[in-house]
Amino acid sequence: MRNEVKIGILGVVTIVLLFWGYNFLQGKNVFSSDIVANAAFVSVDGLNIAAPVTINGYKVGAVTGITPSEDYSKVIVEMNIKDGTKVPKDAIAMLVQPSLMGGKEVSLKFVGNCGENCLESGGTLQGNVSGMVDGILEVADPYLGKIDTILGAVAKLSTDDNKQLNATFSELQAVVTNVKVLTDLVNNLLVSSSVNISVALSNLNDITGNIKENNGEITGMLQNINTITKQVKDADLEKTIASAKEALNNINKVINSLDGTLGKADKMIGNIDKITDFENQDGIIAALFNDNDFKGDVDEAIENLNLLLQDIRLHPERYKTVLSGKYKAYKPVGDDPKLKDGKDPKEN
Repeated sequence: MRNEVKIGILGVVTIVLLFWGYNFLQGKNVFSSDIVANAAFVSVDGLNIAAPVTINGYKVGAVTGITPSEDYSKVIVEMNIKDGTKVPKDAIAMLVQPSLMGGKEVSLKFVGNCGENCLESGGTLQGNVSGMVDGILEVADPYLGKIDTILGAVAKLSTDDNKQLNATFSELQAVVTNVKVLTDLVNNLLVSSSVNISVALSNLNDITGNIKENNGEITGMLQNINTITKQVKDADLEKTIASAKEALNNINKVINSLDGTLGKADKMIGNIDKITDFENQDGIIAALFNDNDFKGDVDEAIENLNLLLQDIRLHPERYKTVLSGKYKAYKPVGDDPKLKDGKDPKEN
């Protein structure tokens, strides 16, 4: 396909889309079979294109055009009404304002079914404009009944023979007085507590300042706590608890063994006390220490041992035969410390 043909097709499609979009923004649908009707109004102040067309508040179409008549005595409003909407030819197109803050719209007013006398495309309806009071009354109509009920109740109270209204006013006055007294008390309390409040606010400011200054440390502490909790969470607590129980059991066994050992030690110490009973002299060792013969024998053994050591020191040649295995008879000498005047003291 040649480029000129492609450009031509693109141009036609673009024009069609622009035409359709322009009409769509105005509330028209060129591809539908909606009813296109007109209504003549004396004034259309506040009405705009694309304003809704309604029947008893239900939207059935939109305003698609506003043009003056040839002699400018009226204004012709073009409306696009949904296909299938049954509107009598003698219906009234009323220009209304549904709310105080909203814009105006066209409301179709009629009674009953149109039958075979229904509005068709190209038809013109009679247009009326509702006044500002009518619009306000239409908006306020749901509230008029409630206002009437309230006014009736007020009138009944004003003519009550039991003076209930006066009593009510008196109670209200008492309530107002109590509220005034309460507000005065609160005001006095605030005035008297202003210093404490100021100090509290100052302390609070200091606390927040300290928190701000130590924000890094607090963040680090929270991170450490988070790390610890994570480690605790990830740790095998059941295994750790089982190991701790096993360790405690082993400790209990060791303690029990120590108790047995201490019992045996106490028993041994008791036996030693019995053997060494120096106080009552009933023990074996005490008896030995108190035996004079035993003491003499011990002293003599010690003295002989000292003499032997001294002889070994003075005459080591005498003891060489012991190491060589040869026997040699003992020959006393004059300087033997055992002898006194050349004789053994035991021979006397």
